[in-house]
Amino acid sequence: MTMVATRLGEARQYGARLPEIEERLALLAEASRVLADASLEPPAVMERLCGLVVPLLGSACALRLLSEDGLWLRTVASAAAVPEARVRLQALFSQRVRADEGVAAEVLDTGVAQGVEAVLVLPLRARGRPLGTLTVWREAPEPASFESGEQLLLQELADRAALALDVARAYASERQARQAAEVAAGRLARLQHVTAELSEALTAARVAEVVLEQGLAVADAKAGALWGVAPDATSASLLRCAGCTPDAAERLKRMALEGDSPVARVLRESRPVWLTAEDALSGSERPANSSACLPLVADGRVLGALVFTFGLPHGFDDDERAFLQLVAHHAAQALARARLLEREQRARAALREAHGTLEAIIQASPTAIMLLDPDGTVRLWNPAAERMLGWTAEEVLGKVLPAVPPEHWEAFRQGLERATRGTVLDGAPLAARRRDGGAVQVAMWTGRVHPASGPPQCLSVMVDITERQRGEAAQRFLAEAGGVLAGSLEEEETLERVAHLAVPQYAEACGVFLEDESGGVRCVATAGVEDGEVPPPGLPVVERVIQSGRPESRSGLSQGDPACARAGGTCAYLCVPLRVRGHTLGALTFVTSKGAYDAQDLALAQELARRAALALDNASLYRDARQAIRLREEFLSIASHELKTPISALQLQVQSLLAGLNRSGAAFDPERLKRGLERVDRQVKRQTLLVNDLLDVSRLSAGKLELVLEPLELGALVREVAERFEQEYARSGTPLELSLAPEVVGQWDRLRLDQVFTNLFSNALKYGRGNPVHVSLEVEADRARLRVKDGGIGIAKEHLPRLFHRFERAVSERNYGGFGLGLWIARQIVEAMGGHIEVESVLGEGSTFIVELPRG
Repeated sequence: MTMVATRLGEARQYGARLPEIEERLALLAEASRVLADASLEPPAVMERLCGLVVPLLGSACALRLLSEDGLWLRTVASAAAVPEARVRLQALFSQRVRADEGVAAEVLDTGVAQGVEAVLVLPLRARGRPLGTLTVWREAPEPASFESGEQLLLQELADRAALALDVARAYASERQARQAAEVAAGRLARLQHVTAELSEALTAARVAEVVLEQGLAVADAKAGALWGVAPDATSASLLRCAGCTPDAAERLKRMALEGDSPVARVLRESRPVWLTAEDALSGSERPANSSACLPLVADGRVLGALVFTFGLPHGFDDDERAFLQLVAHHAAQALARARLLEREQRARAALREAHGTLEAIIQASPTAIMLLDPDGTVRLWNPAAERMLGWTAEEVLGKVLPAVPPEHWEAFRQGLERATRGTVLDGAPLAARRRDGGAVQVAMWTGRVHPASGPPQCLSVMVDITERQRGEAAQRFLAEAGGVLAGSLEEEETLERVAHLAVPQYAEACGVFLEDESGGVRCVATAGVEDGEVPPPGLPVVERVIQSGRPESRSGLSQGDPACARAGGTCAYLCVPLRVRGHTLGALTFVTSKGAYDAQDLALAQELARRAALALDNASLYRDARQAIRLREEFLSIASHELKTPISALQLQVQSLLAGLNRSGAAFDPERLKRGLERVDRQVKRQTLLVNDLLDVSRLSAGKLELVLEPLELGALVREVAERFEQEYARSGTPLELSLAPEVVGQWDRLRLDQVFTNLFSNALKYGRGNPVHVSLEVEADRARLRVKDGGIGIAKEHLPRLFHRFERAVSERNYGGFGLGLWIARQIVEAMGGHIEVESVLGEGSTFIVELPRG
């Protein structure tokens, strides 16, 4: 007020202008009132101030303030006397003015108003600090220059304006500081809430959920997303997205680290990216709202990226940036804890699974597993050990291993000591003891175990090798048996070797039984029994086995059981068939009184029987081969003799007839020629029969015998064959008697039956020694029966079974001709027509051949 009074004193010097001065004082009062109106914002106050200057003190007025960096003057208020002037000066007022150039620079530096013609530039200063300038223009008809009083008045207005502006700015700063404090307190409270929520987040998904749900509210953001770096460190996976469209969420699901998006840059460079005109989420070039892309870093590693997107263009001040980075830091720490917890949980789960798997393996292991202290105390006992040795886990845990016999205990203890020193006991054999007192052969592997605490222990794995040893012994036995059986092809020697193979290793007595040609069973070889004694279980059991082809076994036969002939105690037996090429040759029996036979013994017996049957079959084949060779040699000898005899007779007869013709010429006796030709005809027929027999053998052997069945009266065929033999029977003096039933009709092959009957009539004539031959034909139901009985030399009983075989004969070939094929061919023909041929004979009393044929 002192300054005002002084200036008013000076103004009184201008008495003539007193009214103008009073008007201006009123202006100052109004200006003071306007500048003191705290309800107005600084821009509005400045506009009111410019309105007071114009038009009283000038045609136009502009108030410019310094920028924060002090380089520019920016117009914040202006006024003009007339609208046209305001429009003209609008472009000038809107432009920024350099604060370090021209009149404005001088005014700001000196703090003294400068006037240039019709323009007056006054400084705005407060507390010795320049705030801006107040510029006043005048236009005609007003005076072009400003008087000192006007300058004083304008400077007073400028000073008051500067003071008011400084007060307003201080108030605004205080209010802004208070608001910033409130914002900081709110952020701190929200950050504490977020931190509390994150401290309870146990998974990465939950961390992302908390960060986005709470972080959007904390940062006042519109949308957000959180990515986690994938294990391969080449991409990032979207953990959660909030405020995004489904299409955007799908697009952002995976982010490549080598891409050009802001998120990729953040993940690669591990530093935040602040965007105001770039799409921070997708990395596209289209304009978008402001975004903050923040790396999630923990322990120097980038775990992911956090993005907040704001709805309006947004400038990030230092406090907000620090706050958002603090949110990202807490999120990174929570994500690291969650991942660490997840890894720990996975490790624990894997450990539990491994423990469970190991426990399941131990429990399910078919081998006995034991954990032993160095002194033999049992700490682990699995079910296989219980099954193998008989003791339960409750009976052995905490006690010394009871399965080791006393005589082996010292060696076993020394083995445990070696194992605790690091020596692995690899498959050491041990004769262990079972709970029931029985013995079991085992192989034991033992190695050292280092527990987490306490002294070393021994892990022992035990395998029952009793069956393996039995199997190995059985294989050795079979290998030796194969060598023994292959040592001879003689049937009797082979039978003896078969009987002695299993005695005494697997049996106390053994018998070999074969089926004879009549269907009966006989014991052909024994071992371990007295001569002539049939070993158990007796012929009835052997016959059942041979007939069924299935083995039989039994244990615990009492002493009084007739099937068991062993003296004292009980016995067990096995009876297995001797089968080869689908045919049962006989049976093999094993007997023991030392224990029961089991399935493995049965399998061994069957394998031995198979090899024995093969050896017997080979011996039989060898015998048959030798017999066949012998028969072939005999047959060739007989065939050469039989075929040569008619040829020699033919040759002699032809030579005799030729010699007679040469001697007698045309006077050759016709009767003599007729007899000679008849003899030739007989030899030719004999030769033809021999050749036909050989051809029939070939056909029958090849299975190519064909029958031509036709209605036939069998009695007529018998009479026809008898008429053909009438002369031969008459020459030999052998009576032939026929007794034929009438009308014996059936479906037969005429030529083949003729061949059969011819053979029987021929044999009766050959071997009948001139005694009468009786031929009878009978009919019984649907069968016809032909009997040819002679009173000749007969056939010995031992020759009857092989009489109908090829090349077999019951007499010497030197005394009786033929190939020995006639009866074999007859049998094949009769059986091919569904019939049967047999012989009844007594040596020296003749033979009777009986042919039965079905009439159908």
